[in-house]
Amino acid sequence: MGAILSAMGASKVSELSTDQLKLSAEIILQEGLKCLKEAAKKELEAREKFRAIPKDVSSMKDKAAAFEKLSTNLSQLIEEGKGSIVVQDVKGLFDEYKKYQPELTALAKSIRGKHKSFHCLLPLFKRKPADNLGDEDFEPGVKKVAQLMYKKVLCVGAGGLGCEILKNLALSGVKNITVIDLDTIDVSNLNRQFLFRRKDIGKPKAQVAAEFIEKRCGVKVTWYKKPIQEFSQAFYRGFDIVIAGLDNVKARLWLNLTLFNLVQRDSDGDPIIETIVPLIDGGTEGFKGQTRFFLYPFTSCFECSMSLLTGGPKTDLCTIRSTPRIPEHCIQYALLIEWPKLLSITDHKTYKMKTKAQQESSEFKDLILDKDDPEHMAWLYERAKERANQFGITGVTYNLTMQYTKNIIPAIASTNGLVAASCTNEVIKYLTECNNNLDNYYFYNGTAGCYTRTF
Repeated sequence: MGAILSAMGASKVSELSTDQLKLSAEIILQEGLKCLKEAAKKELEAREKFRAIPKDVSSMKDKAAAFEKLSTNLSQLIEEGKGSIVVQDVKGLFDEYKKYQPELTALAKSIRGKHKSFHCLLPLFKRKPADNLGDEDFEPGVKKVAQLMYKKVLCVGAGGLGCEILKNLALSGVKNITVIDLDTIDVSNLNRQFLFRRKDIGKPKAQVAAEFIEKRCGVKVTWYKKPIQEFSQAFYRGFDIVIAGLDNVKARLWLNLTLFNLVQRDSDGDPIIETIVPLIDGGTEGFKGQTRFFLYPFTSCFECSMSLLTGGPKTDLCTIRSTPRIPEHCIQYALLIEWPKLLSITDHKTYKMKTKAQQESSEFKDLILDKDDPEHMAWLYERAKERANQFGITGVTYNLTMQYTKNIIPAIASTNGLVAASCTNEVIKYLTECNNNLDNYYFYNGTAGCYTRTF
């Protein structure tokens, strides 16, 4: 018992607050449930492969049962004491579980740090929400804090929005985060993606963001640099909620369909609640931003709100070929008309164009444009500038060529911060039931105002 108290930063039980003891009881329970899930998973895998059940499964179940009993007894002591804890009773309770003292001591150390990090959240979880705002199942108490620590959240995207979301999740009590991002860090990211530094240029965004958050906030962050399509359904099923800060519609549609298909139904056709993994989708463009909350099948899905996506301006090909009027038309000409005529390129000054016969032959394939290759981008810029000079058009720049070709969306740090905060609020509300979730769309316009809408 002494070792456990010492790990929690106290020399005697009376130095611990009731909140600390309640948090201890709930964390011990959550640890037992975690152990029980791991045992059940091992047992199921063994049965599916027609193998003998591992020997440690039985001991894991015993440990889970012991932790559940300890949690129940400790909670009962706290309840009966009504704020006045009998030291001898607590000591006797822990002494019954000397077998698990190393594990309990390790838990005590984590409780000590977690209680400090949650001091600002405790008032939120200890009070009953205002009428019509809170979930009727919400029970005020510190156990919500412990439950939050054992939830698993997947963040898809570690860019401008993703950096803000990761920071918010870590500082809001989520202790188990996974992040996926395909991109590497570019110098242009550094003005708003604050988890990255100049020394990180060229490294995977997911890796650097995960390492920064782990070091600064003391939470577990697992990272992956691979397409979301390469993960199995079982991978996504392992999370309690998914929050996405993606920059393209195709990936959103795929993630939306994957999470929708995770929902299983019982014999009556009703959805099985335990199989539902909600999706929170955030997006920004300049001074505009939006947050959407999808709880399949009780709300619409992402595809239901596709009418919101108007797409960019479209230009007829005849205009691009014959009568360009603005710089973007010249860039489109270089991209759509000139690039397919290119046979080979060493750098933007050393290249070879296809002959007319080669252009008409199917043997000569179009070169693949690498939008991250400075020489490819410089070649497009030079051709667009030539086209602009021919028609007396000004305004073609290298930056505009990059922005148009790579479809770079204007990003403002304050908009990212606002939308990320909204997304994280929805995560916390869903995981703790401390308030009702967004129903189900929020749009912010920094030049006009904001509004909500339900689909």
